[in-house]
Amino acid sequence: MKKRLKISLILFILLNTLTFGQDVEKVVVSEEDPNNLYMFEPTESESLFYLKLVPEAHPIGCLVILPSWGELVESVMDQIRLHQLAVQQNLLVIFPSINGGSSKFTDAHEFLDTIFRQVVEAYEIPKNKFILGGLSGGGMVSLSYAEKANRDKDSTFIIPKAIFALDSPLDFAHLYNQAQRDVERNFSEVAVNEGNWLMNMFKKEFGGTPETVPAEYIKYSIYSHSEEDGGNAKYLLKTPVRIYTEPGIEWQLKNRQRDLYDLNSTDISAMINLLQRKGNGDAEIIVTHDKGIRADGTRHPHSWSIMDSQGCLNWALEMIN
Repeated sequence: MKKRLKISLILFILLNTLTFGQDVEKVVVSEEDPNNLYMFEPTESESLFYLKLVPEAHPIGCLVILPSWGELVESVMDQIRLHQLAVQQNLLVIFPSINGGSSKFTDAHEFLDTIFRQVVEAYEIPKNKFILGGLSGGGMVSLSYAEKANRDKDSTFIIPKAIFALDSPLDFAHLYNQAQRDVERNFSEVAVNEGNWLMNMFKKEFGGTPETVPAEYIKYSIYSHSEEDGGNAKYLLKTPVRIYTEPGIEWQLKNRQRDLYDLNSTDISAMINLLQRKGNGDAEIIVTHDKGIRADGTRHPHSWSIMDSQGCLNWALEMIN
C-alpha cells in the first residue's frame, strides 16, 4: 500500500472540473484500489481520488468530509451544504474516496496521510488546522485516525484539530452482537443481509467473535464499553468531538424490530459521557428527532440530514480559531 501510494504521488492527475460543480476539482491519487477503499462504485474505474473545493483566499484550515459505507462522494455533496458554506469561510474542503476497506482502518489512514501531504504542500495549511468527519463509516475513519494520531504522534501526518461524526458505530463487540440479533429476529431482509455480512467480515478480520477473541475487538474499536477507560476512547480526551445521532426508536421498532440496546446512540452517549467525565469539555452529543431523511426522500434516522450544516460549520470555525 505504501509503495503504491508513493508511486501514485508522482503520477497523480488533476482532472478537469466535474459536471456536478463548477468549483469542484477531482484529484486522482492512485489508478489502483487493491484494498477496496472505494467500493460500490457504479463505473469500471478502480482509482482512488479526492474532490476538493478551494476558497478564493488563502485557506485558514481544511475540512475533510468522508462518505458512509458504500456511499459515493457525489451523493454526499447532494445531501449537505456544509462544503458550500465552508469554502465561503476560507476553508479548503476535501472529500476522500473512502467508503469501504478494512475495519482496522490502516489502509484508510495511509490514504488520508497521502492526501494531507499533498494539501499541506500545495496550500501551506498548518497541520493542526484539519477537521475530519463523516456519516457512519466516515465518522469511524475520522475518529480512529484521531485516536491513532494522539496515541502515537509519529504514526500519522497530522493530528486533527477536531472530529465530527454522524451516528457512527463505536464498539465492535456491541455492533457484532447487534448484527447477530438482527439475524436471529429475521424480521428485516435489509438488516439480516447486513448482519450476516458484518459478522462474517468481523470474524475474518479479527479472527473470531467478541466471545472468542475479545482483545481484538477492543484493540480496533473506537470505544469499548467493557473497558473502564473506554479502550481507544481515552485517546480522545484532548480532542474536540461532536457526534450527531437520531435514535428514531419508533422507526427502529417498526422497520427493524430494534430497541435502544441495538442502536449506535447507546455507545455514542456512553463515550461522550466518559469523555466529559474525564475532563473533555469539548465533547458533545447532538440528539435529533424526526430529521433523518435519505436522498430519495424516505425517512431513515441514519442519514446526513440529522446534521445542520450551518451549525456544524459554526462549530468547526470555533474549533479552528
